[in-house]
Amino acid sequence: MEATHLAGAPLDLTPKDGDAGALAARLGGEVMPGGSVRLTAAGQVSELGGYASGDWWVQDAAAAMPARLLAAQPGERVADLCAAPGGKTLQMAAAGAEVTALDISQGRMDRVAENLGRCGLAANLVVADALDWQPAVLLDAVLLDAPCSATGTIRRHPDLPHAKGGYGLRELFALQAQMLDHALTLLRPGGRLVFCTCSLLPEEGEHQIAHLRDRYPEVIADTAATDLPWIAPEWRAGDGMLRLRPDFWADRGGIDGFFIACLRLPG
Repeated sequence: MEATHLAGAPLDLTPKDGDAGALAARLGGEVMPGGSVRLTAAGQVSELGGYASGDWWVQDAAAAMPARLLAAQPGERVADLCAAPGGKTLQMAAAGAEVTALDISQGRMDRVAENLGRCGLAANLVVADALDWQPAVLLDAVLLDAPCSATGTIRRHPDLPHAKGGYGLRELFALQAQMLDHALTLLRPGGRLVFCTCSLLPEEGEHQIAHLRDRYPEVIADTAATDLPWIAPEWRAGDGMLRLRPDFWADRGGIDGFFIACLRLPG
């Protein structure tokens, strides 16, 4: 993982129409498992073909997986909590879902609005604390990309180990648990929840889900969501859970470290 972090990161794109093969052929990229397109010598992003017309957006291949696993359907009511900069919101909006994108920061939400506008997509944008927000109608699905240590993104932010210490981690763990509990209250019976963090720490992944299942034993691991042919066996971290490490795909430029859990309510 250290070697992959030091090597830096290529540029991954998510195509709006889902046609990764066509976009890869157009830009000279490689189609990655899960449908991202990887460029190794991209240059200026805004000068690439299809940027101005909103045919794609920049999103690490790992960061694109939670929304793909959530698999929002046309007409479904879904929420993207902690939405900025908006990649997951764009994915769900492109799938035809009725998306509410939530973020606590107006400045960060402005970035979501800018990305939606460039790509010709629409979502309901709400600036609020996710712990206080309630939808008018219970939702079909929620995507919670919770605030975390970001230890899985050092390849993109090499200053992170020097800029951050371990202070405040316990508060982050507690906040993630609160957000998970609240996210469950937003769902209709049978509704789906995808929880993810760009973290390598079990406390921000496997341990969070274990504690959640202790608090809410009725919550079901959504194993069908992760039963996909492009998911490698070494990614699996238990029923409905994936643990992505930076050294996976090391010979192809690596991937951000991520934890993803797919859950659903009985119904």
